Amino acid sequence: MLAVVCINKRVETLKRLETYSYQVAYYVLQDEGLAIEATITALLELSMVDDFYMKPLPVQLDITKKTTIKNSIAVRQKNFRIIE
Repeated sequence: MLAVVCINKRVETLKRLETYSYQVAYYVLQDEGLAIEATITALLELSMVDDFYMKPLPVQLDITKKTTIKNSIAVRQKNFRIIE
C-alpha cells in the first residue's frame, strides 16, 4: 500500500509541475513542439530523483526550472544537428 501512495504522490507532483515546466521551456525555445519535447524529458528526468518529492514546493519549482532549461538547451542543440 505504501508503494501505491508513493507512486500517487509522484504522479500528483509531476502533474502539478507540468504546466510550469512547459512555460519555462516555451519561454526558452519559442516553439511549441520543442517545448513539449523538453518538458517531457525534464519531467522524466525529475521522476527518477527519489528525494525530489520530499522537498518543499519552492525548491521543487527551482529544480524543475533548472532541469527544464537544461533539457530545453539539449533539445535545441539536437534540433540544430538534425537541420544541418
